[in-house]
Amino acid sequence: MRRYAWRWTILLVLAGCGGDDPPPLTEPEDLLPGDGEVPGWYWDGTSAKATDAASLANLVDGAEEFLELGFVSATCQGYRGTIGQVMTRAEVLVADQGNAPNAKALFDRRLSRHPFGHPVSVGYAEEARLDEATGLDTVVVDFWQRRFYVQVTIANRHVAPDLVRQTALQFAHHVSVAIREAFP
Repeated sequence: MRRYAWRWTILLVLAGCGGDDPPPLTEPEDLLPGDGEVPGWYWDGTSAKATDAASLANLVDGAEEFLELGFVSATCQGYRGTIGQVMTRAEVLVADQGNAPNAKALFDRRLSRHPFGHPVSVGYAEEARLDEATGLDTVVVDFWQRRFYVQVTIANRHVAPDLVRQTALQFAHHVSVAIREAFP
């Protein structure tokens, strides 16, 4: 019996390692959809990451809003897909604002950039809105969840408005689920 005691000790130590440990730190790029995860949409080869004021200013309009509200890092990635037989581009921005109050404050502040947005339900998002009127030919879905602010923008709204709206919501849903899986 004594010769098996060390095996039980190892098993008990290993069993305790995965318990209630906090999730590993997740970078914004870890939350982006992969090729085909939103059906028919694939990475178009463009992506950018921001970790400071200068790189953020190159990434988003209104970088000062992000910086004033705890900005940690952000990534923006482009995707290509077809809507109504027209090649279309989608862009997904995920910004880590450090904590939930900062992410919510950023979402609230960016309302001025999406004045025609109306509330929608997106996955596990705390709050989300859909704006089909601000951009000339775009649909924007933005939301906040946990410490993240997310914005999905898709062009060619006039080609097939319902499909563009549905696709923007699919991208947003995918990122929301990824956040939920990273932070159960």
